[in-house]
Amino acid sequence: MFHQAGMHGFHFFPFPITLILLLIIGFLIARSYGYFGGSNTARKVEPEEPKSQTSEALDILSRRFATGEIDEEEFQKRSQVLRLNL
Repeated sequence: MFHQAGMHGFHFFPFPITLILLLIIGFLIARSYGYFGGSNTARKVEPEEPKSQTSEALDILSRRFATGEIDEEEFQKRSQVLRLNL
């Protein structure tokens, strides 16, 4: 009676493993969305404040100095002018 299953009675073996794997996958997905004490990065994302023109200009100036387009003296002079015009 039990030997008709083709796998000699082990035809229910894959069901518990499949169920456990589905539960684990569901838990990981739920945790990634912030349930069960997972990461809260999705909730903490705040819109970035727009940069002021002065800070953007200082970023560009710093980048130009880092790439060697301008020397240190020119960088100091221009950054001082930008900071005074805040």
